[in-house]
Order: sequence, then structure tokens, then C-alpha cells
Amino acid sequence: MPSAVGSKSVTRSEILEMMSEKEKLEQQLKTHIDVLQSHRVGMDDPLVDEQDFPRNDIDVYQIRLTRNQIICIRNDLKAIMDRIEKSLNAYFTQGNGNESDMVNGHCSLKPDH
Repeated sequence: MPSAVGSKSVTRSEILEMMSEKEKLEQQLKTHIDVLQSHRVGMDDPLVDEQDFPRNDIDVYQIRLTRNQIICIRNDLKAIMDRIEKSLNAYFTQGNGNESDMVNGHCSLKPDH
């Protein structure tokens, strides 16, 4: 993903777009965690029994796939949070805190409705 923070200025709409992307990732993460919970398995539970055979009470393939997707989404979420942090810092240091962005004297990035 190209960085929104660089030599160009950061706009409010770019930050809102990143925040929307973050919310989508959080929803995907919740969905995948719900899949694990439906199987009564966490991220660290063993997928083999005491004799090192795959457990027959769970869908091992689906659990491994879901765990992998969770790890990938967590990495993406960390990256987007870092981009949002840098973008917010750049946004407010470049002097974009217009009166239109102020709510009760405080800066706001809430979407316009």
C-alpha cells in the first residue's frame, strides 16, 4: 500500500478512507474469531490429540486457514493503524484544523452526513 504520508499533504477524506478500511478489517477479524469460537478453539489450542493425530472433533483445515487469515488481518490492521497515526499527525501539523473541522472547540474528523 502506498503511504498517505510523504511529501504531499494529507487530506481529511484520505484519513476517513483509512479509518473506514480499519473498520472493515476489524469486522473481518471479528468474523474470523467467531469462526474459531464456534469450534471452541482459540489461536493457541492444539490441533492434534495426545497421540499426535489430527483432532477428529474439529475441522483442522478450516481452523488452520482461519488462524492464518486472522494473523494476516492483524498485520494489516497494525499497518493501517500506523498509517492513520502518521496521517493524523501530518494532518494536524500542516494546519488543516479549519473551523469547519472544529466541534465544540475540538478538532473532529467525523464523516459529514
